[in-house]
Amino acid sequence: MAMPTRVVVPIDDSDPQSLKIALGYAQILADNASPKAGKVILLTHTKAQMQSSSLASHLGAQATKALSGGKPVRLNGDLMLQHETMQTLRYGANNAVIVVFYAEDKILDFVDGLAGVAGVVAVPWPLDGAKGWTDRWTPRVHGQPVQAPAPLLTDPVIEQALRSLSRMVNLSHGVMNPRDKQHAEETLRILRAKGHSAPGDRIKSWAVREGWKPGAAEELAKLAGRIFALKTKPSLAAFHEPDARYARWKGGGD
Repeated sequence: MAMPTRVVVPIDDSDPQSLKIALGYAQILADNASPKAGKVILLTHTKAQMQSSSLASHLGAQATKALSGGKPVRLNGDLMLQHETMQTLRYGANNAVIVVFYAEDKILDFVDGLAGVAGVVAVPWPLDGAKGWTDRWTPRVHGQPVQAPAPLLTDPVIEQALRSLSRMVNLSHGVMNPRDKQHAEETLRILRAKGHSAPGDRIKSWAVREGWKPGAAEELAKLAGRIFALKTKPSLAAFHEPDARYARWKGGGD
């Protein structure tokens, strides 16, 4: 599948237009997906959010009852809408567009870890609740000009080192295994010893954008935060050719 298109609709969730516009984008993304998506998933944190919320009033009683009961609702033509939560959507999106209502970074991390996502439309709550995800992907923002993807790491040596690390670890896993952690720790300690540093949240977003699962990317970010915060330079004596590895990263190689 191609990289999913991502859209943010920064309209207060109490405004009926928030859902209407989000579903409009979802239909466009479904039509433009390759292969064409036949389903839109309305994703919330919990099932209870469908019962007595602004979302329920936007959908209307009939659609709310159907979706809450696990029954799909027709949007347009053959395109169907179904409701899922973080507990029920466990096995991938199966080429669906996902509309994330009451979106914030935790649930959007969850979406980033799913396979088979044809597109994502986020309605944030609060309105700045999806800032980390927005910084990660530079999605299209409703009502604003399209922006080019923003760089997440400004230090080319760190970026090259992490690219080299990404080729050494198993990116299909949601957590790092002991060997992956060892590779990550060595990489980060070499960078720290050579005077490099970067914010953990930026490293996490960079890793997710490069294909890491969000859980493993979070582990990498926490490890980076701990190592980059060391007050003294770590010893590299036990590592294999740390200076040569660093020189390759600095020169843009593996």
